[in-house]
Amino acid sequence: MRQSSAEFGQLLFKAARGVGLPLGLAEDLVAPILWLQTCGLPGDVEAVNMLTGLDERRVPGVFPDLTIRPDENTTANRTLSAIYLAAAGCDSLQLGWPGTDAEIQMTSVDSPLFTATALSLAHRKLNSGFILTIRTAGHVFSSNQKGDVICIKRNGQEPETLAPEAVEIQLSASKNLENTANGAVLVDADREIQFLLVCESEGLSADENNIRRLQSLADRLLVPESQHSLKYGAGAGIVDTD
Repeated sequence: MRQSSAEFGQLLFKAARGVGLPLGLAEDLVAPILWLQTCGLPGDVEAVNMLTGLDERRVPGVFPDLTIRPDENTTANRTLSAIYLAAAGCDSLQLGWPGTDAEIQMTSVDSPLFTATALSLAHRKLNSGFILTIRTAGHVFSSNQKGDVICIKRNGQEPETLAPEAVEIQLSASKNLENTANGAVLVDADREIQFLLVCESEGLSADENNIRRLQSLADRLLVPESQHSLKYGAGAGIVDTD
């Protein structure tokens, strides 16, 4: 299903607000998902997965403390929200986290792909002086000092699914580009430009079923039609003189 990026972005924002995400987190959700969808990756799948997990209380909406050991951020049968994790990580990047030559592992995250995307896009805007490499079970992201983001699909991986999985994220920072992975390059500087041009001229493609699921969450923001709502909140009021 083809949509403009603006239309899809508004749908994402409203769906996030529909499940109760704070305004700032709802705004932070949009750019990484749009980037994934524009570049041919399953952003719509990740959005539905993350928002549904929060809505059904399977995933707690809490910010992890990135100053403590990763295993202390999770308890048995609990999963970290990638939306909250990415927000904490993006803020920490501005303060120099994780530090040159550091290597960090994160476990039990509901969307490693979203986390890797959000951190890579945030890092590209900073003059950090180090290359950020993020590995998940299916992909490797690398963001360098020039602002280029490279995404590689690792060999032997199955297609992304809606089922949330506790997958490790390995994050490292170094002065030099690492040997990231053997696999197919999905996004690099040239490909990203081409993807953006196609999106600008033709819109982006999203699964119709996922659009419906996001719309059902966004519809929670609508006010029921009634005389009370007309009088006290919705529409032009009882007397419409337009």
